[in-house]
Order: sequence, then C-alpha cells, then structure tokens
Amino acid sequence: MNPRVIKTRSAIMGALQDLLTEKSYESITIRDIVQRAGINRSTFYLHFLDKENLMEQNSAYVLDKLRAAIQYPAFSFEKAKKEFEERQEPISSLLAIFRHIQEYFKFYSVMLGEKQFPQQLDEVIKQELSKFTMDKIRCAYASGGLVGLIRYWVSSNMQETPEHMAGWVTEVLLYPNQQGEYDI
Repeated sequence: MNPRVIKTRSAIMGALQDLLTEKSYESITIRDIVQRAGINRSTFYLHFLDKENLMEQNSAYVLDKLRAAIQYPAFSFEKAKKEFEERQEPISSLLAIFRHIQEYFKFYSVMLGEKQFPQQLDEVIKQELSKFTMDKIRCAYASGGLVGLIRYWVSSNMQETPEHMAGWVTEVLLYPNQQGEYDI
C-alpha cells in the first residue's frame, strides 16, 4: 500500500480514537474526525464509507495487532515454567498482549464499554489460544479470564506494568494453587 495512503488512514483512525476519549461515539461526526485528522471530507470518503465503516476497520486493525501479539513466540508449558523459574520471565505472548493493550490504551478504554467489542476480543483470544492445542472449554475459560483481567487493568488506568500483569497471569497458569509475588 502507498505510504501516503497508510499515513492518511492512520491519521483518520487515530482521530477517531482520540475523539472517543472525549465524547460518545454517537456524538462524533465526520466533521469532527476530519478536523482532528487534518484532512478534508472528500479524503475521508476515499478511505471509508461512513463512520461505522471507520469504526469496523479501526476495531479490525487493533484486533489484528492483538492476534500478532498473541502469536509472538509459541507457548510451551515446559519452556514457560523453566524461563519463569530460572529468570522470572513471564510467558512472552502474555507480555506481548499486555504491551499491546498498553499501546492502544485509549482505544481499549472506550471499546471495552461498547456492546460488541468485548465479544470480538473474546473471540480473537479464543481463536489464538486454540492454536496452542487447548480444548474448547479451556480456551473459553482462559479467554474469559483474560478479557476480565484486561477490563480490570484498563479500568484501573493500568496501575500495574505490562510486565507485572504478564507475570501474574504466568504465575497463576503455572502454579494455580500458590500465592506468589505478583499479587494485584
């Protein structure tokens, strides 16, 4: 894709994300978006059909970035346990997830309160977890817990670092019956 097109689309998506932290989605107009992005209205319509299309594509973009974070290196229970015991390193894909959430904090702080987005987030996490050969029930359980934890973390304005959050989840996964150093 042309770098200018990428830059313009990014500016439009960023403008929507910024505006979502200031007012409700329903009250945001195309005029607000183009003014914030520094473009004209016709440029907006070259890239998006309407505000709903922009929101759909924005959500898809962020969720694609999340997929990439989850796929970061493949998870292995044995490898994760060894790295955690020897170096206190959390599961790398968990760390990548929490860093992703931190990077898109504004977006998640708004979208987790929307009707469909938490379901979309849950579905993405379940799909990616299923690649680690977990059965459907374990995927649903793990995904639900992770979405709940992400909601908690975002609603508390990310008081803990991504490293702390990933360490806590790693500890719970590897040692479910022990209380450890990563308490929240």
